Amino acid sequence: MLRRFNFTDRKRIQKSSINISLYGEKDEIKAFNAAIELSNLNLPKDARVYVEAYYRMMQSQRYEFGTVDKISQPKDNSLGLLGLTESLKFRVFVVDENGKILALSENIGIKRDLKKTSLLPVQLTDLDHLLWKIRMEGDEGAPILELNERIQAIKTVAAHDPRFIHSAYPAVVREILMHMAVIEDIDFGSPELEWQKNWILFSERIFTAPPEGRFEDAKEEIIEWIDGVVQAFSAFRKRDWGDRRLSGWEL
Repeated sequence: MLRRFNFTDRKRIQKSSINISLYGEKDEIKAFNAAIELSNLNLPKDARVYVEAYYRMMQSQRYEFGTVDKISQPKDNSLGLLGLTESLKFRVFVVDENGKILALSENIGIKRDLKKTSLLPVQLTDLDHLLWKIRMEGDEGAPILELNERIQAIKTVAAHDPRFIHSAYPAVVREILMHMAVIEDIDFGSPELEWQKNWILFSERIFTAPPEGRFEDAKEEIIEWIDGVVQAFSAFRKRDWGDRRLSGWEL
């Protein structure tokens, strides 16, 4: 049974102070190491350091990384089944002898391929009768494309079948941009999150820059812009649906 901790009055560990390295194949990560810098937080030297790998609220695994003054890799750093998910995340926290959390960083996403930026990670799951579904539960609420694992070779279909590409992906793009506009209520002229900036930059590259402001202030202009992005995306797909990359981005 995992020990319970008190999360009140904690310091924030900057994500720039944490470097997580993954080991294994691209689609099946076996283990990890974490380099953690805590010297700027003025924490007790004997406070314990933990790293936790987790997938949504379903699975998690906790690892001991020694103390603040002597951070060390655990003997067993294997991820097990957690290494199979593209939605794997980490949190790092420091705990005193009474179980109180002194410092914390969570929702740490991972990059499996630094040569390209993934706009839409893919996750296989049981969707019953649905072919695909968008779930906004990636890093900082970024979109994830769920594909129905009941369908044989569904990843191959999603990557190469023109019928799927021409029908599903334009709807995916529209749903994500409308979610950003209506649900997230972002200012398209100054998005706050990295994944939002990436989607807007991608849209600019295939169409044009979005109207500035929020949905309530520029409803017609934003809807018209989203329509234009979807049309431009569909035209690009029809020209070369087999090449899934555009200017360094992957969808």
